[in-house]
Amino acid sequence: MPYLLLVIGLLIGAYTLYRFFMNADVQQIKALFLLAIIVVLCAALFTLAVTGRLPAAIALLSAVIPLGLGWWRARSQEHDEALEPGLHKEVATREEALEVLGLEDGASEADIKATYKKLMKKVHPDHEGSEWMAAKLNQARDILLNK
Repeated sequence: MPYLLLVIGLLIGAYTLYRFFMNADVQQIKALFLLAIIVVLCAALFTLAVTGRLPAAIALLSAVIPLGLGWWRARSQEHDEALEPGLHKEVATREEALEVLGLEDGASEADIKATYKKLMKKVHPDHEGSEWMAAKLNQARDILLNK
């Protein structure tokens, strides 16, 4: 009887997973696999600790932490790029350059230079600013001044 209940439970679980995979998007599947990995690692750590192999559990944990941190950083970067898809592309057109500098079409050369200088003071890498933003400002200035 217990084996019959186990088989029925496994069939219900398999059917549920099948339905989930048929209706889920990629992010949901990634989250499910992450959850499964975390559950397996926690079960392994618990088993090692209960059986008196705590040093092995600590070694396993110390091996997994750098992997988890690397994954977390990569996921954060993907998340940031997903929020603003055009964030990391280069400035390619005059309209984009005007938008980066916050200017309107027909801005004079003096306005472009003044705005560039003002923004660069805020974001320059030497003043704990962003190298990426400084590069983006340089690209926008070069496009608008035809350099």
